Amino acid sequence: MKLRIGLDIDGVVADSFPVFTEELNRQYGKNIMEIDNDDMSKIYNVDWNELDTFFDKNMEVLFSTPEPVKGSVESIVSLTEAGHEIIYVTARKPGAEELITKKWLEEKQIPPGEKIFTGGLSKTIAVKEHGIDVFVDDFISNSVEIVSMGIPVLLMDAPYNRGNLPEGVIRCYDWNDVVCHIEQFSRNGISR
Repeated sequence: MKLRIGLDIDGVVADSFPVFTEELNRQYGKNIMEIDNDDMSKIYNVDWNELDTFFDKNMEVLFSTPEPVKGSVESIVSLTEAGHEIIYVTARKPGAEELITKKWLEEKQIPPGEKIFTGGLSKTIAVKEHGIDVFVDDFISNSVEIVSMGIPVLLMDAPYNRGNLPEGVIRCYDWNDVVCHIEQFSRNGISR
């Protein structure tokens, strides 16, 4: 069974959070080593408007500097070669962030696929509109919304998403885990 696989970008395909942390530390005079809370405004003690402004002003370095997550490129290649369709769904904004992201994906030789930029809106709309069968994300809040639609979520393990997971969300520790679960879904089907 060929699947339509939704992939988040930051924390799933792009190893963005070390770059985000370094730049935010520089901006706010902090020495935070890892992000252990999915609300960066609380970590850096700033409101979301200020954080949005920071990301807008620094988008070039924030979105073009990260390396791919270890194993992501090879795994996405193997999934596309197996006939699965890849759809990148990110909270990044259409426009300038979209252009930088598309350039990064090309430069890092990330396999092509449809790209959806939600601009911070819920990813559930894209998941539904594009008939995604399984989604890979790193944020619990996104995972809970998507799994509530009956779509299984593979959650990339990160310090900011530890804890109990709702039914239908499967923790993955690396891209090998992701590929193994997708192969199981492909062989056995997805029960919803």
